Amino acid sequence: MLTELAVALVLAPSGGVTDDVAVTAARNGSLTVTERVTTSGPAVHRIPLRVPATEEQDRVYAVDNVRITGGHVETGADGVVAAFDGGPATLTYTVDGAVDDAGQLRWQVTGGWDAGLARVTAAFTPPVPGMSTADCFAGSPGSARQCTFSEIGDQGVVRVEQDGLARGDRIDLAVRLPAGALPANARFVPVSTVAAAFVFGPLTAVGLGVLVVLLLLGALAVWWLRRRDRTTTATTVVPPAYAAIVAEDRLDLSGTAFDLASRGHLRFAETDGADWLVTRGEGDGLRDFERTVLAAFDVPRLSEVRALDPTALRGRLLADAVREGWLSRLPGRARRSGLGLIALGLVAMVVLTFTVGYALLGVAVVVAGLALVAAAPSLPRRTARGRTLAAPPRPDDEALAAALDGVLALSERRRALEFA
Repeated sequence: MLTELAVALVLAPSGGVTDDVAVTAARNGSLTVTERVTTSGPAVHRIPLRVPATEEQDRVYAVDNVRITGGHVETGADGVVAAFDGGPATLTYTVDGAVDDAGQLRWQVTGGWDAGLARVTAAFTPPVPGMSTADCFAGSPGSARQCTFSEIGDQGVVRVEQDGLARGDRIDLAVRLPAGALPANARFVPVSTVAAAFVFGPLTAVGLGVLVVLLLLGALAVWWLRRRDRTTTATTVVPPAYAAIVAEDRLDLSGTAFDLASRGHLRFAETDGADWLVTRGEGDGLRDFERTVLAAFDVPRLSEVRALDPTALRGRLLADAVREGWLSRLPGRARRSGLGLIALGLVAMVVLTFTVGYALLGVAVVVAGLALVAAAPSLPRRTARGRTLAAPPRPDDEALAAALDGVLALSERRRALEFA
């Protein structure tokens, strides 16, 4: 204790802070650090355990066995805070994570003081001699300004001196060891900022490359499906409403009325005026939507046709077409899958941003989902069976066709006004 006090008194000018640091490396790669500190009053020394390594990564150290005399100390995940009461004091601790894969040992021997230091001395003792280089940097974190003095002495001991260290500055020691001298134990993590999570790197490049390939394959698939959909072989005769809804996504009410007339369910007779007489007859079996259309014609004159609900009729036709296997649910499934991918990508983006980084992978999933949602309306709904449908020939009665089109269009408008 008397020796430590004597050294402190020699090194510390009146009112200054001095720090004499001894760093010893063990064969397992850990460091034992002893700081002999002299302060003229209370002082705080912060040792960061997470420091920037590159623009994309931070280096993380671990500290254990922390002891202090002449003050008190607190240890957290991000660093160690030592508060000295004033006068001579000693801080000791063990460091893990100082040796990287290239065999370089790096540690911030001192720094983070709330007051300027008058003088710093440090000595690093390796487990084996044979170091090739030793660099000492003094100044603000990240600066490359050399220390006042550094050398590799006998037995490979590195000695460092720094005259004056400003408040908040640090001294960083980097030593190149012989290959395999110490086991690598450095740990690197992505920079914990939102911007850093979106940095473009090798993994995100692979992810975005996969996205581009999938988008190209998806565009090719849409083109091929639409091209195939244009190839039709009309061999199956179905009611015109089905043929129209499957082939053209159109509701053909007048065609349905003509079809019902051709099958004996309706008869139209032209009067002297512009109207037509309507009578009911008996014919073959009817589907649900045909019964609905037929019920609208349960009137004596065509001008009195009841209002029809085109939305409900369209829904029935589409449901029947899907049930018969003429239409698929491909566009709807593609849209739902795209929305699912968007939700998954957003969740992944948030999770990756605040964990391991690579949030651009989540963005890639969102883009894939958006592309799928955008492509869904372009996907053909017709199946192979749907491409064989054909409508029966329409009677060649232009006057009746015009009358039916006009009356049914008016019926649809009346229906729309009722629910407006």
